[in-house]
Amino acid sequence: MQKRTLVSSIPLPLAERLDAVTEQLGVPHDQVVAEAVAAWIDTEEQRRLMALRTLAFASSMAVEGHRVIDWADSLSADRH
Repeated sequence: MQKRTLVSSIPLPLAERLDAVTEQLGVPHDQVVAEAVAAWIDTEEQRRLMALRTLAFASSMAVEGHRVIDWADSLSADRH
């Protein structure tokens, strides 16, 4: 797999926590950061998918709501 180097600045307390965890686990910073970025991207993709599903559901409900209004209007039209 090809790799690309990214440079990022993080707050010192977070960097110190990262140092402590990588030292305890004996894993390189690169591995931890790559896993964290992958997890973040997965989460964001799931959020986007859920938002799109929610919008699609809301749109379908809006169509149904319009049908209910048409039906209600037709009832009052039958009485005239």
